[in-house]
Amino acid sequence: MSDERPGWHRHPNGGGWVQDTASVDETAHIGPDAEVSGNAQVSGSARVSGAARVSGSAQVYGSARVSGSARVSGAARVSGNAQVSGNAWVSTSRHVLTVGPIGSEDQTLTLFRTETGYGVSVGCWHPDGATLDDLTAEVQRRAPEHADEYEAAMALCRLRIDEWEAQR
Repeated sequence: MSDERPGWHRHPNGGGWVQDTASVDETAHIGPDAEVSGNAQVSGSARVSGAARVSGSAQVYGSARVSGSARVSGAARVSGNAQVSGNAWVSTSRHVLTVGPIGSEDQTLTLFRTETGYGVSVGCWHPDGATLDDLTAEVQRRAPEHADEYEAAMALCRLRIDEWEAQR
């Protein structure tokens, strides 16, 4: 992209593009290929990276992460330790579900809506296209003693996925 975009500026922490109408704390990180536009707000130690876009009146705050090709828009709020990544398509707060602390490392499980389905991540485990079945297998491999706890959380995730599917 050109370094000249009327009505935009580069964020000092990361070099990403921020529209003049948006609000981004200096403590937040906006990666060089990321964009924050409209009346969106990014605050705290939140990070927006990759080709991610935050727009509309969306808010990303706390230690939340938005990465990859993720889109957060509308009145959506991504907060806490949520990790929204890949091809996430979040336009309301109900398009993200976080559960935590969970598991042996007290991590946050994040379920997020994508354009064609959903994505799931826990702590540093966030493979693109991961499903709840993939998470079950990972829990069985790494922390089987926490399988019941994860299964309870995934039951809630399945309810939310059903809600999203009914809206499509």
